[in-house]
Amino acid sequence: MRYTKLMFSFSHLIIGLVMMGLGILGVKYTFWIHNLTGPQQWLERYTGSGSTYGVYKIFFALLVCVGILFASGFGDNVMGFLFSPFTRLFHPAG
Repeated sequence: MRYTKLMFSFSHLIIGLVMMGLGILGVKYTFWIHNLTGPQQWLERYTGSGSTYGVYKIFFALLVCVGILFASGFGDNVMGFLFSPFTRLFHPAG
């Protein structure tokens, strides 16, 4: 299956820009978010003390990347490529 159709729309652009904005603000204000939510003890038990900051930054950086893909219309193509090995699980041959 080949994904060549771009799915661009104005609403995707707005939602993608909002996602990028939230991701950028999340990376910038990670310390404030950590103070608001507190340390995630289950995470720090396995990854070490202070790793909540890093996980928050990784999450918000991924949010920026997903926002770019969503705003540009390439999100369907990328997700289709990444999840194509699983299509046989959900659509078995008859």
